Order: sequence, then C-alpha cells, then structure tokens
Amino acid sequence: MRAQPTASHYVNGRYIEDEGGAPLPVIYPATGETIAMLRSATPNVLELAIEAARAAQPAWARLKPVERGRILRRAADILRARNADLARIETLDTGKAIQETLVADAPSAADCLEYF
Repeated sequence: MRAQPTASHYVNGRYIEDEGGAPLPVIYPATGETIAMLRSATPNVLELAIEAARAAQPAWARLKPVERGRILRRAADILRARNADLARIETLDTGKAIQETLVADAPSAADCLEYF
C-alpha cells in the first residue's frame, strides 16, 4: 500500500519538496508498513509559510464577516465532496476503520467550518 503525496509541503499555492529536511517515514499503524516518505520542514520552508500567511492576512481581515462565512461554507462543501478521499487518507494515517473515518472526520470538520 502506498500513499505518497506530491510533495512534503504546500505553501502559498504550490508544492514544495525540501530536500534539506530530515526524512519522515509515514507508517500505516494497522500494519507497521511504511506507506510514504516525507521530509520535515527546514527553517527556510517555515519562513516561506510564515511570509505567505502574513501576506494573506490583511486581505482576509478586510473581508466582511459574511464574505468570510461564504468562504468557510465553500471549504465545508469541498470537504464533503472529497470525503471518500479524505477518509482513506485519515485511515492510512491513523489506522482507524474506514467506516469511522467516512462518517466522522471530514464531515465533523465541515460541520465546524459551518458553525463559524
């Protein structure tokens, strides 16, 4: 079973593989099998992420609450639409039964986004 992502990090709309980061095996808890290899973020990648967040925050702050709510509701819709894929990833990551992740994880996250 493999679950190799495109890259270890996603910052400011693009995938980043940080070759300088320490290797991080992703272990499927149910079998102990290594299903992916990631790399930890080096200070350079962390700084890129922090800079991207700082750059985006003023635009987010200028949005009216109703506009932010629409964005969060759209995010909730995306979580629900991708529930099967997200449930599979959560099962691989945690070893939880797929029957649980299908009804609990992404749907609960979507519910939380709609609440706020």
